[in-house]
Amino acid sequence: MSLTMKEKILTAAEKRVRGAGFSEMSFRDLAQDVGIKSASVHYHFPTKPDLGEALVTRYADRFKVALDEIDTDDLETALNGFVTLYSDALVLNESICLCAIMGAEAIGLPENVNQRTKLFFSMNKAWLEDLFKAHGVNDPSDTAALVVAALEGGMIVASASGDRAIFDQIARAVRRKIR
Repeated sequence: MSLTMKEKILTAAEKRVRGAGFSEMSFRDLAQDVGIKSASVHYHFPTKPDLGEALVTRYADRFKVALDEIDTDDLETALNGFVTLYSDALVLNESICLCAIMGAEAIGLPENVNQRTKLFFSMNKAWLEDLFKAHGVNDPSDTAALVVAALEGGMIVASASGDRAIFDQIARAVRRKIR
């Protein structure tokens, strides 16, 4: 099935944002990436905040689908599945989690994009809280917040350092903390 132009624009935007940040992405770059005129990008997304909101919404929706596919019957298996989603988002010198970038740029982002980014983090935290409550983990809310912050921060630090081992170390520490 072929992608619509709107989907092609979102795919190109996600690649650019995950690699260089929202502030560095331009409609002109996206138009070049998908082979259309800049005005055509504006047809689908009248403003950059509109594009940013659609981008984060699409990313969060895909992430939610992946979360829903994780078997939560066993805590260790579920936690490994969660960590793997974050691990897969980190490709050194290429990309990190879209919402890690958006979170790092939060001060300069439009409010609608920030709101969507907050919802992404809330969704992750709520999923983990439910998992931890179901398995009797102490302080499920605090532990969920710690896990999300550690993994997101681990991606940012690993990316900035050019050292994947930093993220892997944090992921191992997260797993040990929960056992």
